[in-house]
This record gives sequence, structure tokens and C-alpha cells, in this order.
Amino acid sequence: MRNPNHCRYIMLILIMLGLMLSGISGWISGVENLHPLFIIGIFISFGAIIFGVLTIRCPICQRQLHLKDITPDDFCPFCGEKLKADL
Repeated sequence: MRNPNHCRYIMLILIMLGLMLSGISGWISGVENLHPLFIIGIFISFGAIIFGVLTIRCPICQRQLHLKDITPDDFCPFCGEKLKADL
């Protein structure tokens, strides 16, 4: 079983990477033309959100856990089961 807290960290890292790529492309080429690095960064960020929606779930009841916070979940808010905390 996948640990949803690990998936949350992967999602957040990928979102930050995509936003940094988009910001770097705006810094390099300005805002007049659309740089390919900007498009790649946006795709990485949206892909990370989709990854989070699909993988950050309770391993017991398979319900969606929250995506908005960086702090790990200790318990599932729906079934009350303890989530694994091992790294």
C-alpha cells in the first residue's frame, strides 16, 4: 500500500517545480511571447494535481484525503484508521 503522506510530498514538490519552471520562463522571455518552458511548467503543475487527486487516499476506505496542507495526516477523517507514518 502507498502512504498518502508520501504522495502528498511528491505532489507538492512537483507543483513547486512546475511553478518555478513557469516563473523562470517568464523571467527569461518576458510576458510578450509564450515560452515552451512555461507550457511545460504548467503541464507539470496540473499533472501533479491530478496525481494528488488519484493517490492521496485512505488505504483502508479509499476516500479522498485533503490536498491543501503540507502537514501529514495521522488518521483518516472518514474511517478513523491510523495512517502509516514510516518513511
